[in-house]
Amino acid sequence: MEADIRGESIWKGILDVKHESAIAVLHFNKIRLTRRCLDSLAEAGVSPKRIFCLDNGSMPDVAGALARDYPDIRHHRLEENRGFSGGFNAALVRVFNAGFHHCVFLTNDTVYHSGADICLARALAARDAGMAAPCIRYLSNPDAIDSLGAFFDAENAALGHYHDIDLPERLNAETDYIPGTALAVTRDAFEQLGGTDESFHTYWEDVDLCFRAHAAGIPLIRVPGARIDHGVGQTCHKKPYYTTYLFQRNRLLFCRRHLTGDALAQAEGVIRKNWLAMRDMRVELGDRQRLQYIDKLLMLL
Repeated sequence: MEADIRGESIWKGILDVKHESAIAVLHFNKIRLTRRCLDSLAEAGVSPKRIFCLDNGSMPDVAGALARDYPDIRHHRLEENRGFSGGFNAALVRVFNAGFHHCVFLTNDTVYHSGADICLARALAARDAGMAAPCIRYLSNPDAIDSLGAFFDAENAALGHYHDIDLPERLNAETDYIPGTALAVTRDAFEQLGGTDESFHTYWEDVDLCFRAHAAGIPLIRVPGARIDHGVGQTCHKKPYYTTYLFQRNRLLFCRRHLTGDALAQAEGVIRKNWLAMRDMRVELGDRQRLQYIDKLLMLL
């Protein structure tokens, strides 16, 4: 039985959107994770013709192996890694150019549960929304919620996830966003927003996309009945260039784009304090690589 927003049969009479909905999986080198994600789609009975696998500049043998082992899905490859933002855009452009009206985007460290894409597409259609957040649960602990939407804390220039199931259906336009781990988006919303800003490369582009959607009056919703599991920390989380430089650079970039006046001054002050504390810690640890990144960051303030 297909899932719906809250596990109830409330979608009778809503257009069957199965033929209009596609699923895009973005991956880079981690072939084991990608296989697990693609296998979960197959086990859920998703038609291969609705699955798009976007290789974000992996080693050629990775793309070749996946194309050989999953010959019926739609494979696309970028010759160079364009970061999360570039990979996201490339995947969705291919989905929508193929004629689909809704896309569920997944990173390759996720596991799909049956009916999630249809549940999300029907919710988008019923609520006339542009983007939707599924219920993302921890793969290692399926009883716990990783996120059901997320929020930006302007006072601390920080991000946080919502972990409760009983939340307002519509995201708060002042604070909330949908993590890029898994989300659904309509073609109209994607085209109106122009996708993610590729200058972010990786991190915070999902926050920026959602805040631009709020500013454009595009509704963003939660769909608790659409379940995706997430193997947290299995992609780029250990690489200092990403976790130290790009994350923190984009943190500042986002604040300067979306905050003004006293709120921006508060955020920049918190960021400076955080970066100086990070620098002191790396000096103590003798971590020259991260120190170089932090010194580069401090030059932006």
